[in-house]
Amino acid sequence: MTVVIVSDCPPRLRGDLTKWLLEINTGVYVGKLNARVRDELWDRICENLRHGRATMVYNTNNEQRMDFRVHNAAWEPVDYDGIKLVRRPAPRAPGASGTEKKELLAPGFSKAAHRQMARHAAGGAAKRKALTDYCAFDLETTGLDSDCDRIIEFGAVRVRDGTPGETFSVLVRCGVPLPEPVKNLTGLTDAQLNQEGIELKPALEQFLAFVGSDPLLCHNAAFDLAFLNEACRTCRIPIPQNSVTDTLPIARRRLRGAPDYKLETLAQTFHLDSAQCHRALPDSLLTCGIYSNLNEL
Repeated sequence: MTVVIVSDCPPRLRGDLTKWLLEINTGVYVGKLNARVRDELWDRICENLRHGRATMVYNTNNEQRMDFRVHNAAWEPVDYDGIKLVRRPAPRAPGASGTEKKELLAPGFSKAAHRQMARHAAGGAAKRKALTDYCAFDLETTGLDSDCDRIIEFGAVRVRDGTPGETFSVLVRCGVPLPEPVKNLTGLTDAQLNQEGIELKPALEQFLAFVGSDPLLCHNAAFDLAFLNEACRTCRIPIPQNSVTDTLPIARRRLRGAPDYKLETLAQTFHLDSAQCHRALPDSLLTCGIYSNLNEL
């Protein structure tokens, strides 16, 4: 479920919103979107909403089971060790002037306390960014809807001390003909899946055994996790509880003004080889490279 709340919405943007969502009150839109449509709709909101404010809340696979985005808002989303919170601007110190007016001071604390809290925050941020041991993964599927489409490929790479090492890749027999757009995008064929692929359950078990309890890294986690969780339910395998880091919101925060935030675009931005893009293992390796470059910004 996705909920969008918009103020001062121009008619053109309202038309785009009502194509995909139901307007249940003035400026309040509700509906069910896949990850691709949701991302494109949010990009459309940010491009066309110059003066109003927008908030989007949607289901995703994290500890809160939800995520959100804001546009033109004073309240700022922040990520604390995988928990998404909203930081409200603190009141300005009374009588402040010059550079002091630029500082938002929490009421009731001395300047020394503020400095100490800043040091603790900086230390915590440094620890949160030090994700050096993890598994990056990617899935290829027959379509965009996890309720009716199927996984056709698992790919993963194990990273230790920031260096990619052992890899995992397996094709999956999906039991249905591949759509032509998927064949053109991935280069896979029905014959290849039938000859080289295995059934979903053993493929899923091998993938879960490879990643183990490692933290997971992927690009557009909502999409991949929706398919992964649905596959676990289908095969009656417990859904993995690994922590997940998503390079998509990190890129949105640190690369403002990019033409888009697709994996291939980000790879080109950082001059990474994307010749084999849209295959699970090469995309997993690209995600590692993008994550490393984003952390250097």
